Amino acid sequence: MKLTDNKGISIPIVLVLLAIMLLLAITIVSVIEFDSNTVNNLSSSEKALHIAEAGYNKYLWLLNDDAYFYKYGESATDGFIIETKYDGTENPEWNGFTKAYEKTEYKSGEDVLGYFKIEVTPPTLDKPVVAVKSTGWTADNKSKRTIQVEIHKRVFTNYIVFNNGHKDDIPWSENSKMYGPYFTNGDLYTLGATEFFDSVGYAGKLRYKGATPIFHKEGQPVKMQKLQMPSVNDDLKKWADEDYTFEGRTYILLKNNKLKIKESDSVVKDNIPLPESGVVYVKGDLYITGVLDGRLTIIASGNIYICAYDPTVEWKSAAKYEGITYADQNIPTYDNKDGKTYVSDDMLGLVTDFDIIIHNKTKQNSWPIAESNGNVCTAIPDLKIQAALYCNTIRTQDIDFLADRGLDLGQIKYIGSRTVRKSSGTGLVVTDRWGNIIANYGYSSSNQYDYRMAYDAPPHFTEPINSGWEVKQWREIR
Repeated sequence: MKLTDNKGISIPIVLVLLAIMLLLAITIVSVIEFDSNTVNNLSSSEKALHIAEAGYNKYLWLLNDDAYFYKYGESATDGFIIETKYDGTENPEWNGFTKAYEKTEYKSGEDVLGYFKIEVTPPTLDKPVVAVKSTGWTADNKSKRTIQVEIHKRVFTNYIVFNNGHKDDIPWSENSKMYGPYFTNGDLYTLGATEFFDSVGYAGKLRYKGATPIFHKEGQPVKMQKLQMPSVNDDLKKWADEDYTFEGRTYILLKNNKLKIKESDSVVKDNIPLPESGVVYVKGDLYITGVLDGRLTIIASGNIYICAYDPTVEWKSAAKYEGITYADQNIPTYDNKDGKTYVSDDMLGLVTDFDIIIHNKTKQNSWPIAESNGNVCTAIPDLKIQAALYCNTIRTQDIDFLADRGLDLGQIKYIGSRTVRKSSGTGLVVTDRWGNIIANYGYSSSNQYDYRMAYDAPPHFTEPINSGWEVKQWREIR
């Protein structure tokens, strides 16, 4: 029988088509909704990342204003209120340092877009960087992102010796050994096989006379950008309180955590506590020796004379010292920096735009004034200088005076950092016509870097004009 009536199957076909259209509509709506949610989630996630980066950048701004803000820094006006501190169990050096700040609102005008929270890991000998962890999240708490940035500031005290590269520099001799990172704004200038045990940077040329230097660290030397020295250091005196500002020639004995000071020819002031700001300013020449227990920077507008005897009293009663040393001798140097969990907290800075001079002669009745015609020898063998030094040059007061007396005083045993505009000598080497050494007078040098200065410095110590925080690593923590 042939079917000619199609009315019976039209309804099912229509229903099937309607079902298909409904499924398509539902699918389209679902896709649109999914895409919309995805876009919103991505937008929210990007906003959380933006907030995290904004928190880090705001913290970096505070670090640029104060390089050691990471230690105890707090700024309620900027939203940085300390929440927790390190108690020293993780690292005794960190005791009291900031660990985390309270969460801070991130606003646009009066609208709160979200929040960020900053956590800080201070630097160590093994890892001399500040690690800043910033977590950002949106106001509706839908998205949260965390970044961690490791940063380091390139400053003068990063080097055992920073040399500004003067045209009259003398070369490093074949007897010189540099146990720490070295940098010069000029030529790397050596005479013979000078040994460098850590990184070496230069901004000029390689100028080797005689044997090639020995570089114990792989990949050295490295050509680098110059660090610009300020023309003067007058702005540093603002950190010195009125009671710690002295006029004219000034004599200072470091007495552990106290100071003994004679200002010009005035009465001696004894047992003066170290300044809260950490800075003393001397408007004139400074004569100094002793032992420091604490943190201190002394800025002088004249020369700084490093003595081996108490400069605050008459010569006949002046006690003898090793030079300038720290009370706590647990100083991390090249041979003993690894594995240390506690190091000395003593740190001294001496800053002048003139010379740092090794005191070696005076008149008995006018000690300690560095008389040009003095006849009393005030130098000692193997003088110690434990400090960060900043000056035009470092030299011996009168090397001919020592040579005339045939005095070979061994070494100046430096532990710290030296920033000089021009290199100079503290000794005199006499050779025959074949270059063989006949005699040494004055001091040679033993150069040890204080590895704390890879991330630390004396209070308000001079920084390069073009210094800034460099990002060593940026990563997101999932």
